[in-house]
Amino acid sequence: MSSTNALERLNHIYSLNEKSNNDDDPSFGGEYEVISQLCKELNIEKGYVIDIAASDGYTQSCTLGFFRREDWSGLAVEMDPLRFSVLAFLYAKFPNARLARNKVTPNNVKSLLDFFEVPSDISILNLDIDSYDLFVIEAMLNNNFMPKIISMEINEKIPPGIFFTVKYDPDHFWKEDHFYGCSIDAASSVVKPFGYVLHSVEYANAIFVRKDLMPDKLTDLTPEVAYNQGYRNRENRKNIFPWNANVENWLNSPIEESIESIRKYFSHYEGKFILMKT
Repeated sequence: MSSTNALERLNHIYSLNEKSNNDDDPSFGGEYEVISQLCKELNIEKGYVIDIAASDGYTQSCTLGFFRREDWSGLAVEMDPLRFSVLAFLYAKFPNARLARNKVTPNNVKSLLDFFEVPSDISILNLDIDSYDLFVIEAMLNNNFMPKIISMEINEKIPPGIFFTVKYDPDHFWKEDHFYGCSIDAASSVVKPFGYVLHSVEYANAIFVRKDLMPDKLTDLTPEVAYNQGYRNRENRKNIFPWNANVENWLNSPIEESIESIRKYFSHYEGKFILMKT
């Protein structure tokens, strides 16, 4: 992208941001609205938010609304230099926002959060690094970072009944294809044992809530129910995800056939993923 185009994009985003208010929802699938409602139900009126792989801080952001709030503070992390420059420009007016231009891995996430003095009792975590997300969330939970609400990108193409995840590889990056992240079954299998319920799936995001916050009122959905409600059975999903048309058979075939189809499709990534029936 040329410097002229980058500046035009930055000015465009800034103008949108200036016109917006705290209730606007630029998130891709309405995650901000869902998380905001959860905060009301959990009586979380102020807190700490972390966005790992925050991009430019505006486009499809489900955390921007929290960074805007005076009673909230947080950390936004982005590794891409151009996206980070836009993020830094936009978030300069948020006095309680801290920024880090870093690549986050399972090996460095604890030291990064410790460096920025991130509290273990995080209010909201958004995780969207388009690769080995499963291993990053596992590292955080193993190191006693226990967000109250977790919004975690999943690979929405992989249906329940299948455990899939990209393996951790420090040199891996998303090549803008179908190979990224983990399945809803994989996310649930790692997060739930740490004391979380699966609240919902919002298209390509799984939202988990720490069950000790409202033990009598939180419903723990199965991956299948959450996935069907939040992705598979939504009437508009094919319009929102037109690029998934070529792998639609993964949702409609018997599990064993879907696994073989996925394995064949990702054959050029052999050795870089885990794939099995749950």
